[in-house]
Amino acid sequence: MIQVRISPAQRRKLEGELKEFAKRSGVAVGETVAIIGGSVAKELARKVQPYGLTRAVGRQFELSIAKQTHRAARYAEYKGINGSIEEVHRSIRAQNKKFQVLVSPPNKFQPKRKTFDDQELRSYIRKVMFKAGQAKAGWIAAGESIDSPLLKTIRGKIRKIKGVSQWIRENINASSGSSRFIRKAGLSSTVLLTNSIGYAYAGGNANQKTWRSAIDDGYKRSITAVKARLKSLK
Repeated sequence: MIQVRISPAQRRKLEGELKEFAKRSGVAVGETVAIIGGSVAKELARKVQPYGLTRAVGRQFELSIAKQTHRAARYAEYKGINGSIEEVHRSIRAQNKKFQVLVSPPNKFQPKRKTFDDQELRSYIRKVMFKAGQAKAGWIAAGESIDSPLLKTIRGKIRKIKGVSQWIRENINASSGSSRFIRKAGLSSTVLLTNSIGYAYAGGNANQKTWRSAIDDGYKRSITAVKARLKSLK
């Protein structure tokens, strides 16, 4: 669970815009924290590996995983490393801080174990791709679940977070992520974001530094969002 709360320094930077927006939109000042929560959720999703939310990112990640999977498989055949492709890939990735397959088997060798079936490799690549999409979807689901009129359309429907490509959005469902909006006076409100997908918290996918960066960038993005909404109210 990630907690989104305005710090004193960030409050000073946002206060003017948020209070003006609250006044002109006719909502309580504390309600505007929902906008920050949505922005932070998007940044958290963006920074789950692979970095980004676009279709191009998804395609590049799929190609990268395919390349690393086949390299890991050949290395295991070369060295005689037993186990499924998932076990082999995980083991080799854990050997370096980048969590990547950096080993390079020779072009020609005599396998020391049973070679991997192409279908097994393809199935594993799809599984990894699916998990990455799920992890990002969990944060998007959390952001879109924030119960605030500021994050809904005039008819009360959920306003979807923009810029989220299909390979992520197809994994979003009611159990992917959730939020809790604790309303307090002024700008003391808090948004709690929970990603239900454990993969989002796995090593190499997210850490405290990444979360802090996502929250900071989310605040910055929310300033832009509030200013844009202020213009629309003119």
